[in-house]
Amino acid sequence: MKILEKDLKEGRLTLKVESLNDLWTLYNVISKNDHVTTVTRRRVILKEGTSGERKTMRLTLDVEELAFHEFSNRLRIKGKIFEGPDDYVSHGSYHTFNIEINNIVEIKKTRWLSHELDLIKNSYQFEENFIILIIAIETGLATIALITNFSYNHVATVKKNIPGKRYHQSDRNKSYKEFFEAIKKILEENLKNTTINLLVICGPGSVRIHLEQYLKEHGNFSHLAPLENLNATSGTKSGILEVLKSPKLKRLKKKVKIFQDSEKIEKILALFNKDPDLIAIGTNEVLSASEKGAIEEVLLVDELLRGISKKNKKIIEVILTNVKKHGGKINIMSSNNAPGQRLKDLGSLVGILRYKP
Repeated sequence: MKILEKDLKEGRLTLKVESLNDLWTLYNVISKNDHVTTVTRRRVILKEGTSGERKTMRLTLDVEELAFHEFSNRLRIKGKIFEGPDDYVSHGSYHTFNIEINNIVEIKKTRWLSHELDLIKNSYQFEENFIILIIAIETGLATIALITNFSYNHVATVKKNIPGKRYHQSDRNKSYKEFFEAIKKILEENLKNTTINLLVICGPGSVRIHLEQYLKEHGNFSHLAPLENLNATSGTKSGILEVLKSPKLKRLKKKVKIFQDSEKIEKILALFNKDPDLIAIGTNEVLSASEKGAIEEVLLVDELLRGISKKNKKIIEVILTNVKKHGGKINIMSSNNAPGQRLKDLGSLVGILRYKP
């Protein structure tokens, strides 16, 4: 994210969006009632009885809603028009911005919080979105998901009755072929327009090995690269979550956020078992620990930065300011990906402590 203009006295920042990570950052920085300005296109009725024509213009919206669409590389911002050319727009009417990479956006806030400025400053630190396709498979069951830095997307669950070993091998082979073919077709249908950075097949036993062989012999997945075949305990979602913390995957990309987030969750769970006094959970515990300078790292889901009351937002800001002041780290996780969901289950806000306060 490139900062083009900065006037914090007026509450204005003008930014150039340079990556998908920048769009996710803006999703967590822009709040309801902020004023966002950019160049956009809007249909204008110039002559009564016509369908109108689309005009390019510069508009300012009073923000009401935001939606992050990672697979179409855009951030949708909806709100009422606050400023714009009087000849073409009616102030107070609704419009939606589709913010994309290379767009220039001006954001005006009543007050910029320090963690919001830090998010903008540090938006470059991770790899551009790293997309992993994972197939967790066991006999007769497969779970397919797309995993990114920002989300967990369930693609499909495939079930097939596989005859036991007492049946003829030809019957078993036929069932396995139908099973693998169903998986292959789902991959072809869902992934032809998606660039995959890593394909992972995981599960117990040898079924995962046979699936890999089948896809190589009968599939056309040359755009999927590279491929890892890893052991997991099941062909369910739990098998997928299991391989995300695999040391082998973490070594592949040191700057892939989802691997780092998975490792942090495992650290928290290990501390729960080993020394639970080094974990603070929830607003009150984390706030108290932050005031004493005891937090080594605070982890929170991005939902806590969006759509919460001003009072709670101020508390979060105090916590993050305290952590930063005492040299601690701040880790914001997407509430839509697997590690973020696990953090939500832990209370959405967790502090890893340096010592027992």
